[in-house]
Amino acid sequence: MKYIGYCRKSTDEKDKQILSIDAQIAELKEFAKKQNLEILDFVIESRTAKIPGRPYFNDVLKRIEKGEAQGIVSWHPDRLARNSVDGGKIIYSLDTGRLIDLKFPSFWFENSPQGKFVLNIAFSQSKYYIDNLSENVKRGMKHKVRIGVWPVQAPIGYLNDKLTKTIVVDPIRHKIIKKCFEMFATGKHSFTSISDYLFNIGVKSRSNKKIKVDTIKRMLCNRFYLGILNYKGELHKGIHKPIISKQLFEAIQKQISRFERPRYNGHDFPFIGLARCGECGGAITAESHSRKYKNGNSPTFTYYRCTKKFGKCDQKYISEVNLAKQLRKSVRNITIPIEWKEKWLELLEQDKSNESVKAIENTALTETELQTTEIKLSKLLDTYLDGIVNEEDYKVKKNELFNTKLNLQEKIEQIKQNGNNWLEPLEHFIMSAFQAQKIAAEKNELQNLSNFARSACSNFFLTDQHLQCSYNLGFNSLKTICGSPHPATYLSEKSFSVSRDGFEPSTFSLRGNCSTAELTAHII
Repeated sequence: MKYIGYCRKSTDEKDKQILSIDAQIAELKEFAKKQNLEILDFVIESRTAKIPGRPYFNDVLKRIEKGEAQGIVSWHPDRLARNSVDGGKIIYSLDTGRLIDLKFPSFWFENSPQGKFVLNIAFSQSKYYIDNLSENVKRGMKHKVRIGVWPVQAPIGYLNDKLTKTIVVDPIRHKIIKKCFEMFATGKHSFTSISDYLFNIGVKSRSNKKIKVDTIKRMLCNRFYLGILNYKGELHKGIHKPIISKQLFEAIQKQISRFERPRYNGHDFPFIGLARCGECGGAITAESHSRKYKNGNSPTFTYYRCTKKFGKCDQKYISEVNLAKQLRKSVRNITIPIEWKEKWLELLEQDKSNESVKAIENTALTETELQTTEIKLSKLLDTYLDGIVNEEDYKVKKNELFNTKLNLQEKIEQIKQNGNNWLEPLEHFIMSAFQAQKIAAEKNELQNLSNFARSACSNFFLTDQHLQCSYNLGFNSLKTICGSPHPATYLSEKSFSVSRDGFEPSTFSLRGNCSTAELTAHII
């Protein structure tokens, strides 16, 4: 009787595979010598037996069917099968007589009803081991997530600590990754440019190539960098140290929502990604053309047009000169004179003394809200455990309450750490409004004009070569004032308060209840 030797070891580490398989072959050769077995050859496979479809295993069965051999020699039944399909094939081959014998150095078998019964038990035990191991691993991973530890490989910028079995900040790369987030938040960079930046400073993929664009996008959308774990759609608070703030993360998501990955064509167009088509909603792209004149001059003209990605669109192109002219007008509409700037800054200074008392009051109110949210989370868990709420609804509501809890915790930290530093973004807003006229007047600094317009406005649409936009929070009030026929008279009758949402561009986030900073409408 002729036998085929089958050796298997499921691991991706090639050096360990060779050692393990060599040991199996040595044992089988010694066993065959003692039992006087004729082994035609050894089939080696380095794949898991958890799922069907092993090519070399299937090849062994085909050779048995052809009559090349009548038996199989292997170290243990679990080398042959750990799933019901492959185990069934072995049993069926024994039943039909195609497979006459099986030999194992570590397991007894004879081709009889009793032997096949025992073999079936061995296959079932192997499958149970795999299934039980999978459940234990899943249970262990869920437990790690609940205590705030990410159970798999750390994302770039972090390291897996083998000693503590936790994730720690990469002392070198975390600064680079944080800079990538900050760069993208400015609106001046694309996924491709971030990938290029990382490659140029030596941060590459495992294959020593540029990190793929999709990987960059996933990194910028990953809440792990905020200290939040998203495991199978359920959010948990991580114990690892965040490397970016929530404000920065939200600014990045805003940029991503506006961003449509362009095809790089060798040009740096300042207004790419700024607006969308007012007719079809498609992205606005740009292209440059040169025109030759008889005098030998060959100037280059830049035009912006709808990509017409969503089908037919009748909108015509607009020249970069015309687009820049309209943007300058929009920026001029929110310019304040130096008298207003000085008066508003003076009022801000007066308000700083009142902020300490309000900070204490705000902290107490926020802590009460936090306690209420934690009680809701606890009650929600009870209803889930009691079977009142299904798993899907539980995850949705839990994530909602979890985000509320994070916002409240961050709000408390900001009040404690920043004090009246909330006034700094407002001061920056006032200075930006004062500098708007200068930015609008610069003829050759279109990128500066574009950056300022993106921070002050949103929802840009081009319709019939006319640019429309919405002014962000704070700037919309300035538009009402500065765009009125008599702004000084208008201001003499009005005063403006910093509301809970903040009197500022939406890219900033001011602490709540900042109503004391009245920007009174007097001009000195």
